[in-house]
Amino acid sequence: MWSWGSLVGRLIAVRSQYLLLALSTSGTLVTFAVYRWIGARQGGAWLRGRYMLFGLLGYFLYMVALNRSFRAFDAASEPMVLNYTWPLFTVVFTRLLYERRSQPGVSGWEAAGVLLGLAAVVVLATRGDPRSLDLANVPGVLWGLGAGVSYGLFSAYSGSVSREEHGAFLFSAIAGSWILMAIASMTEAHLVATLTWRDVGISAVQGVLLNGVGYITWTRANRIVREHGLRIASVASLTFALPLLSAVWIALVLGERALLRPYFALSLLLIVASYVSCQHDERATSQPVDAQST
Repeated sequence: MWSWGSLVGRLIAVRSQYLLLALSTSGTLVTFAVYRWIGARQGGAWLRGRYMLFGLLGYFLYMVALNRSFRAFDAASEPMVLNYTWPLFTVVFTRLLYERRSQPGVSGWEAAGVLLGLAAVVVLATRGDPRSLDLANVPGVLWGLGAGVSYGLFSAYSGSVSREEHGAFLFSAIAGSWILMAIASMTEAHLVATLTWRDVGISAVQGVLLNGVGYITWTRANRIVREHGLRIASVASLTFALPLLSAVWIALVLGERALLRPYFALSLLLIVASYVSCQHDERATSQPVDAQST
């Protein structure tokens, strides 16, 4: 689902800065309300202040920053790649803030995997030449990286939320962002009369599927990693395939042809190498499970 995120985000950015994002967060709010209601038998509050605060990183700040990057570049490819630094920041923030001290340090395989993934993003972002990144568009670069940092921190924090609190966490996270986005959208009230069903449909796809169902599955994956004592890099490395998949949809729908250029093949090799390295590290560091306990 997330491979469609950059395409959908660019289509939204073309139309507005806040209004369609407000519609999108409305769809996510409903999705998480249903998810929380299904898990209501676990009890507990629906809203928690600390979750609302961290939710701003994963929704309001992240969505606004990425939208601004799309608008600054007037394209989807560059912001897409800058945005996909968030798996790297997820690994970094998880390591720094949330992993237990008893867990082993960073291994050579894990470090190599993260660096290879970063190299793939750099190659893709600079079109094979690190000097070619459009430094004249500093705002676009900073907004795109800001989105990666913001969601990386939110993603790392999500792994610290317990199974019982997961529904309350997600509902609280979107509630605070929905309020701020609704207020910000008032500056674009004049655009309401120009909205089409296509605009509403795109916002619904982003809100319900990408930011709703997608966030549920990803934050649960982060929690499971911590519960089982696994390395976050082994899961985050899977997301390095997203820039490649996203580039396919961007090329087909928007006509941006980065996919056909030689540097893209290099980024593909680096991403595959990143995945293999992180997965090799997970297999090498996993302990055999006792058959009787199983």
